[in-house]
Amino acid sequence: MSRADNKRKVFKNIGALSSLNMEGNKQKQTDLFPSINNKSDTIPYLLDVLKVVAGTEALKEVIGGMFTKVIGTAEPKLKTALKKQFIQSNSNEYLPATFKTNGISVPVKSIDTSGKFKISPTSSSGNILYDNSKPNFDSVAHDAIVNSGSDKPYANMLVNYNSVTDEMTIKPKLDIVSNPNIGDYFSSYIDSAEIINKKEIVSNVMDNIYGTLANKQKKTVEQVYDELQVELLLEQVLNDDDSFEISPEKYDELLQKAREMVNGVVNYDMGCGMMSASLSFNDLNNLVSNISGSTNPFAIGNAVEATIDQSTSGNTNTAATTVENKETIKDGFFQKIVNSFTLKLLQAVTTAPQIRVLFGIMSSLQNNGDVSLTSPKEDMKKFKICIKCMAKEIMKMVAEFIFMLAVTYLTILLKPVIKKIIKEKINQYVNILKSLTPAGKIAAALTG
Repeated sequence: MSRADNKRKVFKNIGALSSLNMEGNKQKQTDLFPSINNKSDTIPYLLDVLKVVAGTEALKEVIGGMFTKVIGTAEPKLKTALKKQFIQSNSNEYLPATFKTNGISVPVKSIDTSGKFKISPTSSSGNILYDNSKPNFDSVAHDAIVNSGSDKPYANMLVNYNSVTDEMTIKPKLDIVSNPNIGDYFSSYIDSAEIINKKEIVSNVMDNIYGTLANKQKKTVEQVYDELQVELLLEQVLNDDDSFEISPEKYDELLQKAREMVNGVVNYDMGCGMMSASLSFNDLNNLVSNISGSTNPFAIGNAVEATIDQSTSGNTNTAATTVENKETIKDGFFQKIVNSFTLKLLQAVTTAPQIRVLFGIMSSLQNNGDVSLTSPKEDMKKFKICIKCMAKEIMKMVAEFIFMLAVTYLTILLKPVIKKIIKEKINQYVNILKSLTPAGKIAAALTG
């Protein structure tokens, strides 16, 4: 039996259980789900299972759970996995004297590909892009740019910006351990730095859907186009494609989306026609403010759902007015948010500025001081093992959460079915007893 057949069997069994509960109500045609025939669509398949079991509301619960339960436990797990990627053949050697003295110098554009460092954390855009409640590498790097020529400490690093060359110089800060080995230095940074920030993940996920910040920051089409290429390559890794190549037909799609994001209006095919979505900066700002500190998954799910109406309120597509099409639109948006969530987690541990710096240091220590950093897109093949390992860790985390939620709903679905089956078996037993001898009839009467 093929994998697709096994998937269909799961939906068939769920449909049978649902029919027992609903006295034969017709089930959806699950063969229409693309995840059945795609062996790589693990998370989309689990979402389809969850949707069949519990409907669109369950997808909303997934969104709330990801922004609370998953993200709340992600950092220690991802740090453990990330530290393993920086265990190299020279890990037991001490940091070279030249690195301790001179550090490494890299162009800002090689590590800050989104231009975030030059946006003030106190500006309107910066309030969404940064979590100003705590220090992190990005805010320290911005501080270094504002105070060009001054060392700014973060974790076990000193960050210094040269305004003439537009380069960052990164040196080790050795006030705790004066002469660590290479492996300990990387582990110490990862342990003490913030890798996953909830507010920033929420902002990046929602901006990935609506393109609000790209429009607010007045990014060029070329900037967004380059960022989308990096995202697509990471999405492909999440879907078991580690070629790190973009097929020719995808470039036109990415260019079109880049233009839409720059204009602040993104078009999506929701299965019932094209849908234009445009979320205002104020609505995005309110969303991030409301949910970044929340621990209530249901409140978060409702807040995210509200953006669908906010972003599509001006759409004149009459096909979207039916209840069925509205549910299809919600399904489409929720699934895109789940995909964006996994992507942004992967970016945080593979292409974020501080991770790019770690890659730069590692390449320098392996190549006699030469820093092997160009752009995320060009560097991916150099660090493909790390990217693949981190992608597997993230997929496992997200898939486990969705799976357990699906099991919870399946348990709820099974309870009345089990009761019904037990009742039928008892009735069958009683009928058999009634058909037996007088003694059996007495026993049946006593059982009844």
